[in-house]
Amino acid sequence: MSEELPVWRPRCRFLACKSMYVYGEDFESDPEYVAGLTEFWCDCTSRGTGPDGAGVSLEECRDSERSCFRET
Repeated sequence: MSEELPVWRPRCRFLACKSMYVYGEDFESDPEYVAGLTEFWCDCTSRGTGPDGAGVSLEECRDSERSCFRET
């Protein structure tokens, strides 16, 4: 039985959270980081919505079809 590896998808370079500023790309190792509960914001707007008016989250900001998406 083979184990499937998760598919890597780039995220927008403007996505930010406190853990990213402290831990950089290894932000998920921050003891305070809790997947699904961490507050993200857009560095373009400094809000929980992007320039396109849509929400900001780790999943939403992996959508390369968004007009504001810029790959890291």
